[in-house]
Amino acid sequence: MILLMYEPVAAHLQRLRQAAPGHEIAVAHSLEEACRFIEDAEIVLGNRYFIQSLPFAKKLRWMQSNSVGVDIILTEKQRLLDKSITLTCARGVYDAELAEHTLTLLLALFRNLHLLRDEQRERSWQRHRLRTLHGSRCLILGWGSLAQEIARMITSMGGRVSAVRNRPDDSEEQGITLFGQQNWQAQLPETDALIICLPKTPGTHHFVNSAILDQLPRHAFVVNIGRGGTLDDQALLESVRSGKLAGAALDVFEEEPLRASHPMWAEPGILITPHVGRSLEGPEFKWQPLFEENLARYMRGETLLNIVDYTKGY
Repeated sequence: MILLMYEPVAAHLQRLRQAAPGHEIAVAHSLEEACRFIEDAEIVLGNRYFIQSLPFAKKLRWMQSNSVGVDIILTEKQRLLDKSITLTCARGVYDAELAEHTLTLLLALFRNLHLLRDEQRERSWQRHRLRTLHGSRCLILGWGSLAQEIARMITSMGGRVSAVRNRPDDSEEQGITLFGQQNWQAQLPETDALIICLPKTPGTHHFVNSAILDQLPRHAFVVNIGRGGTLDDQALLESVRSGKLAGAALDVFEEEPLRASHPMWAEPGILITPHVGRSLEGPEFKWQPLFEENLARYMRGETLLNIVDYTKGY
């Protein structure tokens, strides 16, 4: 059985049936149905109800997530390993949208759009000395497909990009200097914008903390488009408040949703967007073609796209 943890549109369901002829496809409309259907499921497509129903799985061999980040699913890592379940994610599906949002946040910071909007509310006409992304030095933490798309967009606007990857030595790819674990922090004092594009794993918790932020120049900006928790939000808030950093733009947070009383809301130097780098969708979703392609691959016995490395956590 193939179990869908979402309500498919007719065209998508038809394509899934074409990819897996002769196989039963069930749709879980409730947690109760998910817990019952998963007992006979070999494949699960979609996140909803998955964690809660996983203990009831008896025949499951593959789970396709509709999320890029799988840190929540990996809270059940040992159970997944014990059941020999292959996990795949939606890596790459939202790269264009997330990269556009990143670029929007960067431009807003460099052109002070968030502060100008505050002045608009006060009906205050003031001209400012503003900066440009063109010619700026941007350091991206991470070098997955999203980071590469962000780098392409920034470069197209004349920004100077380098990145950091989880390898010991420096290298170069696509004309971009990639710093390894040994040398990347030496770049921080020369960085105009630090862009965090990291997965959430035990090894990346508070990867950007006060010790990292203190190495940035006072004119630097910080953008987090990856996962909440990879940045120490409180340390960032203190750095911006004290003038150690020029500002920040965050789309992900350690605490989501951000409570109304959180002091970050009141900090004018921080631009907040409520986890909309990947915006709301439905009834059709951008991950549908990936699900269809991976299901066809599974049926043909081919290697699946976007297999999650349980050791790395992404």
